[in-house]
Amino acid sequence: MVVLSEYRPRLGGQIRGVLGDHGLAHQAATPTPAGSNGLLIASRPPLSVRADGPTEHPAARRPCWRDRWLEVRLPGLTLAGVHVPDDGRPTDRAAYWQSLLAFARARRDEAALLIGDFNTGRHRADEEGATFSCTAQLGALWTLGYRDAWRELNPDARESTWVSPVGGGFRIDAAHLSAPLLPRLRGARHSDRERLGGVSDHSAVLVDLA
Repeated sequence: MVVLSEYRPRLGGQIRGVLGDHGLAHQAATPTPAGSNGLLIASRPPLSVRADGPTEHPAARRPCWRDRWLEVRLPGLTLAGVHVPDDGRPTDRAAYWQSLLAFARARRDEAALLIGDFNTGRHRADEEGATFSCTAQLGALWTLGYRDAWRELNPDARESTWVSPVGGGFRIDAAHLSAPLLPRLRGARHSDRERLGGVSDHSAVLVDLA
């Protein structure tokens, strides 16, 4: 499976075609307007979009949620592509996290994977200093039983998935596994080749599951 964030429908047709040529023919995308960023999930196994999650939080109906969250069901797995708004949009950011945690709570007893750009991390572990916001929400995800796949396998390591143009590296891209899915974790690593080669400004997060 492949999850792409900041996917644009107008320019993404070729990407979808190439993924299909490589066997990732089952695809779903957010209903994003042309010229805006959304999410794309491509899979070898058949998938279906899940639309049965909690909707009690108003953020679930906001455009920031619609274009930044895509949840699909596959055999033995629920997968959600995540793109949390950054600090430049504090209202959307707070509302998004509120809804994200509601969805995570609803899926905590399933084999569920949340993967993408969370735009936050742990102070002095995923960044040099303590500039991240929404670390409490990240902690709430932990209390719901979710675990950061890469951190589980690399408890004391430090790597960056995004480097600021003004300096400093940050690990803001991650995959969080629910407790029922965690025993199936076999590997997690970052691929910097795409970022260093200019294909993306983020490193890829690669996760292997049994």
